[in-house]
Amino acid sequence: MRDTPGQPPLPHTRATDLLLDTVRGWPHPRITVGDLLHALGDRGIGLLMLVLALPCVVPLPFLGISSLLGTPIAILAGHLIIGRHEPWLPGFVRRRGLATADLGRMLEAAKQRLSKWEARLSPGTLPLPDRGVEIAAGINLLLNAIMLALPIPWGNPAPASAIALIAIALVEADRKLFRIAMAWGVAAIAIDLVLGAAVLGAVLAAVGLVAGQV
Repeated sequence: MRDTPGQPPLPHTRATDLLLDTVRGWPHPRITVGDLLHALGDRGIGLLMLVLALPCVVPLPFLGISSLLGTPIAILAGHLIIGRHEPWLPGFVRRRGLATADLGRMLEAAKQRLSKWEARLSPGTLPLPDRGVEIAAGINLLLNAIMLALPIPWGNPAPASAIALIAIALVEADRKLFRIAMAWGVAAIAIDLVLGAAVLGAVLAAVGLVAGQV
């Protein structure tokens, strides 16, 4: 919404605050991906990816949460790549969900991690819509969503934070944050590949050791 001439500018609501307000005001004890899609769908794909990524930014004891949320993020990243701006998710993804209170706690914890980035935002400095930006962001987000969905020990925070930062940069149209977030996205993919290779090597070594003792 544009400011009216002669009136003071409207206060800017940060993306994470908007998400927290939505979850805090949710009237039911459980919230699904479909509920979030309905509540936030008209506010852009970036905001949807942000709310899906934030719960994985900090390590929390909710088993399977990264696999639960990685799939819809990957699908939404595909939207950016092909230029689709109306969010769509298949039924089996829309029906996935968790307790509203748990989601609220995860968003609160993640917001604390991202507050220093939000404090430095310069909204409106990234020209959008731009197909080059959308395709580059979509590819980066898709690869990080795949890393997020994989069962890699200690592998969630890096890709989740990269997805969250790219999403914030898109929602806020912040050029500087977009560049930083894209670079961190590449680094996050490399981190998870190294972690995955280390875990796979340890598993293979353990299997070889057991097989040698039989």
